[in-house]
Amino acid sequence: MNRIDRLTAILVKLQSKRTTSAQEISEHFDISLRTVYRDIRALGEAGVPIGLDQGKGYFIVEGYHLPPVMLNKEEAGAVLLAGKLIEKMGDKSVSEGFNSALAKIRSVLSGDQRDFVENLDKYVSVIQRDAPVNDEFPDHFLADIKLALVGNQVLEFDYYSKYKDNYNSRQVEPFGLVFYGGHWHLFAYCRLRQGIRDFRTDRIMKLVVQEEKFEQKFSGDYKSLIQDLVQGSEVQQVRVAFSKKVAPFISEQRYYYGYVSEEVVEDKVIMTYMAGNLNYFARWLMMFGADVDVLEPDELREEVVGFMDELTRHYSADLLADH
Repeated sequence: MNRIDRLTAILVKLQSKRTTSAQEISEHFDISLRTVYRDIRALGEAGVPIGLDQGKGYFIVEGYHLPPVMLNKEEAGAVLLAGKLIEKMGDKSVSEGFNSALAKIRSVLSGDQRDFVENLDKYVSVIQRDAPVNDEFPDHFLADIKLALVGNQVLEFDYYSKYKDNYNSRQVEPFGLVFYGGHWHLFAYCRLRQGIRDFRTDRIMKLVVQEEKFEQKFSGDYKSLIQDLVQGSEVQQVRVAFSKKVAPFISEQRYYYGYVSEEVVEDKVIMTYMAGNLNYFARWLMMFGADVDVLEPDELREEVVGFMDELTRHYSADLLADH
């Protein structure tokens, strides 16, 4: 990246956040701190009003705005791809918000860039199994959850427990929103259970953002905390070994079951999943017969063996009846 492009990119980065540290700029653009200081000074000399908040970083003085930024084809294409993913992996509130933002972005594209995006749109799609429509779960709460997260506001909602097959009312103090296992999950301190809980957002009903604000009980790295919680929540790690014969045929299916990673070991492909329902996962594995081995956990192996015994009894009874 030449210096002119870098100065423009630094200016965009400064305007995208309240404060940006010199270290952050250095790491983002892979330049020395000395170069960062020189570039900031050059922007100031060019008339950009840049301030310094000691201990936090640089900021652009309130009231100064860049003229509309023109995207290149690569950037415009990346925005389109992001929109395709959001359409499938977000709820209605997020999808509508992004589509509105995308329309504004397209309005500042040049004619060639608009043509490029429209043509690219014809060739790009995200295919994902759609969840059955359930009018009880409105599918539009992500926008409200985001507001509550930023504003430290209490959320109240009815939550459906799949395992107990019932609903109960919760008041929670949210601190994280994470997408894993094919669903969005809200991590929050639950006042009912007096502890941290993981709530799947597609099981939430009647959500209301309360006026009441709370003080965060947790400090430090939220992402590390959430990562630990995911490992210990209702999902658990599953490792299975598929034969190389069938592994190529499950490339798309794996993502419906919490796929994480894979490695090739001799004539096997060992896949790791974070599964939420071992009974459901075992039913899926049954279709691969002897071409799959359960490595862990033992509970999943027992589920598979249980299904095999059930099938054996079922068909043995049919054979005896025939004779």
